[in-house]
Amino acid sequence: MTKPLDVLVIESRRGAAAEAVRALEEAGHRPLTCRDEASGLPCRGVASPDDCPLAHGPDVALLVRRRVDPRVASLETGVLCALRAGVLVVESGSAALDPFEPWLTGRVGDEGVVAACEAGADQALDELRREILRRVAPTLSAVGIPVCDARCTVEDALLRLRVRFDLPAPADRALQQALAVRVLDALRSSRRTFGGVDVSVHLATAPGGAAPA
Repeated sequence: MTKPLDVLVIESRRGAAAEAVRALEEAGHRPLTCRDEASGLPCRGVASPDDCPLAHGPDVALLVRRRVDPRVASLETGVLCALRAGVLVVESGSAALDPFEPWLTGRVGDEGVVAACEAGADQALDELRREILRRVAPTLSAVGIPVCDARCTVEDALLRLRVRFDLPAPADRALQQALAVRVLDALRSSRRTFGGVDVSVHLATAPGGAAPA
């Protein structure tokens, strides 16, 4: 992990996530909440849409559920918003009668809340990486590069997303621009927002460190 995470924290009842929030803050992450303390509403976006945490693209959502109930509590509705926005959700709580179970990315286990949230954020970037590779496959194929021979790394560094391609053959300017367009297409389909995107294309090196012939 290269940056503090923005974690949307949702709780089944007031105070249920207090311990999780402390753990995230101590690890250097930024907990965000849906609830508007001033009005008491469970959705701060009602009073000010720009104040909704989802408007700023959290890295992952954490649901702290301190009950066994097949019904969704009013304070838990932020999970539905997160899922619709394409934000992966991890949960701290029991799987018994859990209405969110089919849509969860993971659960908090022995590793703790911080590790579970970091793993969820990493998985979100991995899904984005796979989508980028799917989008660029026809572009690479058109110049004789099988997508299986291309390496793509995705890093969320502070306010910018960095996407790097390592290819087995040199890429001219036209190919570099085409790859950048496909990356933007993938980002639009993911529904997540980033402060900016940097796309770089490099000639892959052989195991010994030399560039391939």
